[in-house]
Amino acid sequence: MRVLFCSRVGGAWSFITDGMINALRDIGIITDRWDGKRYSWDAFSPDLYIGASGHRQDIPNDRKCKVVVHVNPHGPTKIEPNINESQDAINWVKAIKPDAVFGYGHETDRHYWSFWDKIGIPWVPMATAGDATIFNIANGEHNKYDIGYVGGRWPYKAKNIDAYLFPVLRDTTISRMVRGWGIWPDNLCGGPITDNEVPVLLASCKIVPCISEPHTLEHGIDLPERVFKAALSGAAVIHDPAKGLDRYLPHAIIGSNPKLFHYEIQNLLKDHCRLTKIAQQQREDVLMAHTYHHRMAVLMTALGFQDIASSLLLAVQRFK
Repeated sequence: MRVLFCSRVGGAWSFITDGMINALRDIGIITDRWDGKRYSWDAFSPDLYIGASGHRQDIPNDRKCKVVVHVNPHGPTKIEPNINESQDAINWVKAIKPDAVFGYGHETDRHYWSFWDKIGIPWVPMATAGDATIFNIANGEHNKYDIGYVGGRWPYKAKNIDAYLFPVLRDTTISRMVRGWGIWPDNLCGGPITDNEVPVLLASCKIVPCISEPHTLEHGIDLPERVFKAALSGAAVIHDPAKGLDRYLPHAIIGSNPKLFHYEIQNLLKDHCRLTKIAQQQREDVLMAHTYHHRMAVLMTALGFQDIASSLLLAVQRFK
C-alpha cells in the first residue's frame, strides 16, 4: 500500500501527520508528502491520499486512489471562537468528493461533525494521539526536573496557560523546564526547542502539566497531543479539566480549577510511589488505545483496509 500525505506546513497538523506517517512506516507502508505537482502524484501512484481542508491541495480529478480529508466541526453546535468549518472550506471538501473526512474528536463527539454525514460524507473520529515510535520511557531518567512543559503561548492559548500553569511555574519549591514559542513573561520559558529534544525533555520530568484551549475545556474536542506524548514518555500527567478527558486517560489526574491544579502537582511530587504508579497507569492507558497506530487502524477500517488495520494493532503491542 502507498499513502500520500499533503505537504508539511508547520504547526500541530505537521506533528500529527508525522505521527500517522511513522505508524504506517512502522508496518512497512510506503508513505510520502505531496508537493502538489501532478508528475510527482503520478510517479508515487498513491492508494490513499490524506489531506486537510485547512491545507488545501489541488487533488487530481481523475485520481484512482481513495481520499480522506481532515475537517473542522460542521454540525448544529457553534463552537467559539470560529472553530466550525467555514463555508468556503465546506464547498471545497464537497467538490473533491472524498471517501471520508476525519476530525480531532471522540466517537461520542460525532454530533459536532454530524452535518458531514448528512451531506453524504462519512466522518471518522480521530482524536490526536501519541507517536509510540518516538516517545518512550527510555529517552530520559524521569527525575531531572519536577515538571516540564513544551508549547507555544499566544493570546488564545494564554487564557488557560496563564491561569493554570503560571502559578506552578512561579512556585520556587518546584524545579521546572519550559521550552516553546510566543510571548512568555518573567523568563518563565527557555525559548524554542528542536523536535529531537522534545522526547528527551518529556522523559526527563516527573510531571508534565497539560493545558487545553478554552474550546477544548468546554467541548472536549481538539485535545492537544501533549497528554499522550508525556504519558508515553513516562511522565505523570496532571491535566486541566478538559471535558471528557477520562475517555482517553481513565487514570489522568485532573485539576478542576487553577488552585487544585497547583495542589495536585505539589501533592504528587511528595509521594514518589503514587507518582510512579500514576505514570505507569497513564502510559498503559495510551498504549492500550491512543497511539497513532490505533488512530490509523480506525481510519483504515473505515476505508475497508482491514488487513492494514490489523497489522497496525499488532505492531503497537511491542511498545508495551
